[in-house]
Amino acid sequence: MQVLLALLALVVGGLYFTVGLRLGAVTMMPTQMYAAKGESTYSFRTTEQGNRVGVSGTCTATNGSANFYMLGADGAVQQSASCVPGQPWAINLMAGGRPGFYRLKVEYNNFSGKIDVTEKRAGGNY
Repeated sequence: MQVLLALLALVVGGLYFTVGLRLGAVTMMPTQMYAAKGESTYSFRTTEQGNRVGVSGTCTATNGSANFYMLGADGAVQQSASCVPGQPWAINLMAGGRPGFYRLKVEYNNFSGKIDVTEKRAGGNY
């Protein structure tokens, strides 16, 4: 049992120092992160002209930063927001226009903190 606990501690320590720890799924539940690095991408699909998709919520950073980019169906950035240490930041990003796949890209730069965002949609039928 001690060997398993030591192995678990080694794995968690390795994750912390390489990609960081991410506890949760950003668009589904509040996510606590510790020294997160890299990026995550979440896709949203629209089927009608004029549909809009996005996320809203809050981000509180204790260290590092997280940058949010809402990408249009053509891959261009339509809106962006940053989360840096200090106060809780409001995240409200929407993108829309022609039907297709829209993406939320989140870049983590040694980010420690909590992200709590939910998906939102506007216009048309889904």
